[in-house]
Amino acid sequence: MNRKEIKPYSQCKVLIVDDEPMSRLLLQSILESEFQCTTVESGSDAISHCGEALPDLVLLDMNMPDISGLEVCAALKSAPETKDIPVIFVTSTMDIKSENACWEVGASDFVMKPVNASTLIHRVKTHLQNKLRTEYLEMMTFHDQLTSLYNRMYLTKEIPLLIKQVARDKGSVGAIMIDIDYFKLFNDTYGHLEGDLCLQKVAEIVSNNVKRPKDAVIRFGGEEFLIILPYSDYKGTKLVANQLVGEVAKAKIPHGKGIENRVSISAGFAARTAEDVVKDDISALIEDADVSLFEAKESGRNRAKG
Repeated sequence: MNRKEIKPYSQCKVLIVDDEPMSRLLLQSILESEFQCTTVESGSDAISHCGEALPDLVLLDMNMPDISGLEVCAALKSAPETKDIPVIFVTSTMDIKSENACWEVGASDFVMKPVNASTLIHRVKTHLQNKLRTEYLEMMTFHDQLTSLYNRMYLTKEIPLLIKQVARDKGSVGAIMIDIDYFKLFNDTYGHLEGDLCLQKVAEIVSNNVKRPKDAVIRFGGEEFLIILPYSDYKGTKLVANQLVGEVAKAKIPHGKGIENRVSISAGFAARTAEDVVKDDISALIEDADVSLFEAKESGRNRAKG
């Protein structure tokens, strides 16, 4: 989503799931002038696609040979990354028992076959509008307005839930603490407006190089940034930290009182098993990274330590 406004329907991704080719073609022909449509033919394909592409809404056939629509919906609603995707069932049979089953697995709505085109479009728009408004409110709550990065509220409210999921999967979590070198001198030399632009440029560089969907780049405070890397061990976290130091240096943002007359960053990194992070609290992992950041600055800055 654009972090300044709610995206238009034309940018919304709708996944159509039906094992019958003619049904998929019909639904796509009704919706493709309004939304970005993708079709798959099985429940297993739907689950895989949603995990990788995160559609904005799913149109789901109830009766399919491999995995039923009810099972697909339940799987989507049980996964943190897909639980908020609205699911609309498309079915030719709907008795009271089936209707209740749809609500119980987390469906947002259902439409009957044969599909009325106008009704389908309006139902899809209604549920997309609700989702987009919710996302916009979350964005305003969880993002820093200057840099558009996540903020401390996101770190407090959402990151612990993510780490618990990683712990259930027996994975590790990496953390990188970043500080812009000699940033006070930058502000003193160029002024605070230029300082804000510098923060935005560094934030963009970091965001562009931390690419996995579950990774989180957080403005921790002032000129400090925190990166949380779920499913990343020490080696992987070190790789990302060194890459970020190099990418900021490569950007050659002018800084007359910086290292080699350009903006640079120092980075401290650490990694633990997610189980240990849950047990000791996220603050312990952040403290590990912060200690390493201090070592990087004491060693001359413009480097990563861990």
